[in-house]
Order: sequence, then structure tokens, then C-alpha cells
Amino acid sequence: MNAHQQISIAISDRSSIGEARRMSSLMGARAGMKETELDRVPLVVTELATNLVQHATGGEIIIRMLPVEAAPGLEIISLDRGPGIADLRRCMTDGYSGGGTRGCGLGAVRRLSTEFDIYSTRPSGTVVLSRIWSIDGKAPATTEFSAISVPAPHETECGDAWQLRFVGYNLSIIVVDGLGHGPLAAKAAVEAVAVFDEGRFEGPLDYFEAAHSSMYTTRGAAIAVAQVNINQRNLLYTGVGNIAGRLVSAETGKSSSLISHNGIVGTAVRKLQQFDYQWRNSDLLIMHSDGLSDRWNLSDYPGLARADAGTIAAVLYRDAKRGNDDATVLVARLKASPL
Repeated sequence: MNAHQQISIAISDRSSIGEARRMSSLMGARAGMKETELDRVPLVVTELATNLVQHATGGEIIIRMLPVEAAPGLEIISLDRGPGIADLRRCMTDGYSGGGTRGCGLGAVRRLSTEFDIYSTRPSGTVVLSRIWSIDGKAPATTEFSAISVPAPHETECGDAWQLRFVGYNLSIIVVDGLGHGPLAAKAAVEAVAVFDEGRFEGPLDYFEAAHSSMYTTRGAAIAVAQVNINQRNLLYTGVGNIAGRLVSAETGKSSSLISHNGIVGTAVRKLQQFDYQWRNSDLLIMHSDGLSDRWNLSDYPGLARADAGTIAAVLYRDAKRGNDDATVLVARLKASPL
């Protein structure tokens, strides 16, 4: 899965609405979407961005290409920092538009989307998620996950990276934070993901042994790797450096931290240790770089643990982002295979 086709656009005035619309159409075409689905993309983005300009106190549109292994498509996330929606039911009425656009309110955004989710609290704000797949028939079954990865302010390259791979019953996930930020951090992160993509490792420890020797020419990185066996409901985890990992209950939102050791892969690794965890069906695996504070608690957000993985990622990104570094958060819902 290509983990790097993602853009973030700050929405502050009407000129940024046009930019978001143009960029979304370009990304949809680049993803290979069919014309009928591609035509929906600017309609959705325009309504979401207009709502941000007219009703929010600072907003952002994040657009990610969906993995081509499933089908061509885009994930569109709108997020703001308040005041939140007072009457969500009214705003979801098809044809109602708080932004004064031509009848494409949130209800129509839902209708135009293959997948849709919304989470709003007052006064914290609102997250709206729309996925538009270019497919014939029902969307293909895939692991429910989403990730947001954006560079530090004033940087064009992100020093963080992530990747996800599914082979048989094993789901493998990596999150990387290249030392510092900018091009040299991005180079280290790209090398870490390249080792992950090229190898077939028995477990996370095998990956780290390969990555440490391969990354010696880079400035190094903090890395965490999780390997989830969907059939046996166990998770193997190894972390080096400041990548945070948690298993979160989908029922209560309560979480348990996954253990990492100090060090920098590629330069100084003092200890490598693999930990074994058990998880319950529909639990969440959340991993993020230190561009996000680790002081969040999902149980503070009523009902969020049962929301779409992309909605969860967006709320955490919005509320826990530090603001001066690359920021990456990945959320995957772990679902047991049917017997």
C-alpha cells in the first residue's frame, strides 16, 4: 500500500476552498478513479471546506489516496476546532446546507460517499470522513484502518512514515519517525519502510536486525513494528525510540500501552525485545509518532472508540498534535477471522 499519497490543506478563506477542490480532483485522477465517482470528489470537498470557512474556528482538509489493492479512491477528512454542531440531525438532512452551497449539505455528502462518518462535540469541534471508491458494486472487504501523516510546519517532506501489509492471517504495521525533520529525516524514514516492504520477516525482531544494518548511512529513526495474527488474536510488538503504541478497547475506550525501548535504529540500539499481547475482537491498535502528545485518553470522547478508524485518527491528530514536528497517527481495528 502506498503510504505517502496524502495532502493536508489549511482552510482559512474562500481561496483555500478552490485550492482544496483543485487538489482533490487532481488526486482522484491520479488515483485512477472512474469519471462518475471522480465527479463526486470536488462536490464533497467544496461543501466540507465551505463549512469550515463559514462555521469553524480553524479547519483542515486531509485527502489520502486509498490503497489500489482494494480499488481506486480517496479518503477525505474535514476537521475543525470548534464550536461543534448543535443540531447534528438537522445538518444531516439531505439538501440542507449550512454553507449556502447548492443543496450539497452534510446529508448530500453522506449520499455522495461510499463510506461516511461524523463525530462532533461542543465546543471541541467536528470531524467528517468521506471515502469515495471507484468500484462496481460493493466496496471490497479490507482491514479497517486509516492514517494521517503530515510534515512539520514549513517543511515539504515528512520525516515520518508508515506502512501496512497483510499476508495470510498476519497483519504487519510499521510507524517510523526519522530523527529530526526535513529531507534527511524523510530519507531515513523511506529506508526504514523499504526494508519493511522488501522482507518477509518471522516477527518484528527480524525486521529490526535487517533495518539497523541497512540504515547506518542515514541519521536513523525511531521505529515500532506490530505483527498481528488475526486468527490467533495475538500481537507481537517491538519498538525502539519514541513511537507510542496502544491497544484500546472498542467497548470502553480504555487502553494499555505497548512497550518500547530507548534508542535510534541505524545508529544506537541498546536493547531489542519483542512483546506478546492478546486482544479482543474489534479492539483498536493505535500507533503514533511524538508529533502527537501521548496524554490522550479515548475514553474522554463518548462513543469515539466505535467510530470509523479514520475519524478516530483525525480526532487524535486534531487534539494531540504538538504543532512543531512531523505528525503521524495510525489506527487499525483488529477483527478476528471467522471460524
